[in-house]
Amino acid sequence: HLIATVMAGYEGHRGWVNYLAVAPHARKRGVGRALMGRVEHSLLNLGCPKVNIQVRSSNADVLAFYRAIGYAQEEMVSLGKRLVRDVI
Repeated sequence: HLIATVMAGYEGHRGWVNYLAVAPHARKRGVGRALMGRVEHSLLNLGCPKVNIQVRSSNADVLAFYRAIGYAQEEMVSLGKRLVRDVI
């Protein structure tokens, strides 16, 4: 069974983690931490000096996870623009 996945990239300037997901039954067992360690190691081997992650400010559990593994909130503004209308 698939219990976790991560999507990351490096565009030559900085790395990005776009998605990290761990199945609810597999959380709090170090799986997310291990995946992030693997991502960081892989990006570092590519010469990547910094990793960025965007998290919704209302997602307290995810923010706590990233803080616990060494990430900190930075003074930046994230901008976005929908190119297609959301389907509700």
